[in-house]
Order: sequence, then C-alpha cells, then structure tokens
Amino acid sequence: MRSSKNENITKEEHLYIKLAAYSALIEFNQHILPVLSNFNQIINSTVYILSMQMISQKLGYKKNCFSEAGKGLAIYVSDSKHYIILYDERLSSPDIRWTIARLFYLVWSEKLKDRPDIFHYMDNIEDIDRCDIFAYYFTCPDVILEECGINNASDIIKYCDIPFPCAETKSRLLRTAAASKSLQPIEEILKKDFASVIEQIKYIKKF
Repeated sequence: MRSSKNENITKEEHLYIKLAAYSALIEFNQHILPVLSNFNQIINSTVYILSMQMISQKLGYKKNCFSEAGKGLAIYVSDSKHYIILYDERLSSPDIRWTIARLFYLVWSEKLKDRPDIFHYMDNIEDIDRCDIFAYYFTCPDVILEECGINNASDIIKYCDIPFPCAETKSRLLRTAAASKSLQPIEEILKKDFASVIEQIKYIKKF
C-alpha cells in the first residue's frame, strides 16, 4: 500500500536521506548537471539501468512486456547480487531522470534487498515520500545549486532537467533550506567533484 503524503519524517531522518543522496552522487560518479546524462548505463558493476522497451526486445517480445509497471520499476536479483532499474523510454527526459532518481533511493536504502526478487513499481512504492526527498537532493544538490546561483524553477529546469512541478517545489525548498555542519565534509567533496560544471554555469549566468 502506498504511504500517505502526510507521513511525518523527522528532521534527523530528512538529514540522513540528504546525506544518502549526496553519498550516492559520489558513489555513482555523478559530477555534472544534469545528473544521469546517460540513462542506459551500468553503475559500479551492480546497478543496471535500462529501458523497459529494450529489455522487452531482448526477451523477444514485440511489445513492452512491462506495460503494467507504469513509469518504472526496480528489483534486486539475489542470485547475481545486482540491481535492475527499468524505465519507460516514452517518457520525457525530465520524467525519466526523476523516475530513476526516485528508484535509486530503494537501491541505496537497501529496501530492494529486504524484499529481493520481486518487482517494485514506481507508481506503487510505499516509501514515496522518502524517494522524493532523495530525488530532490540527488538531481538538485543544494550545495551545487548554491555555488552556481541557481534558485528559481526556470534555472532548475534548465540545468537539472527535472519535471516542472518538481522544479517549482525545489525552488521553494531552497528558500527554507538550512545549512548543516554535519554535511560540510561531504559538501566539500561534491564541490570539488562538480567544480568544472560550477565554473561553466557561473560563466554562462554572467551574460
């Protein structure tokens, strides 16, 4: 059953999810905006990201055999010890990016390992609130947006390439975001990892 959007998530848990998203950016070697510039990829030899349509063709089906999965799904395969994330390639790039980022939470939190060998559909995830928090920080890391001077929805769409409603929400969240000393070490790592894109965006925004 899908969780309520009014679920109470403590400040401590919110901070932990933010740390998890930042850690995933480093672990998954993401250092440009938008993140996940290549959707079809294998990360750390353990996370396979592919379109449903591609897998359906590989299996010999003419149509998408994952049509009931909605925007995407994820599974942990216990025999081979790897994760598979499938998305619908008919979606727009922002929607695909957001779907994958949400499903990354299930990978990083090991929720998939807790219930292995079954499909977890994006449209019916119990931890949707936590998936959203993770996705906001993974696709639009506060520390990088601040360095780049990105704070409105139009710039978030331009540089982070996430859906318009998510960009609007993110712009509001940035106005109330508070710094945390416990995150400073990992934020410094991210600033170094994203240094090139930070300088590029700063240069573009001068004109």
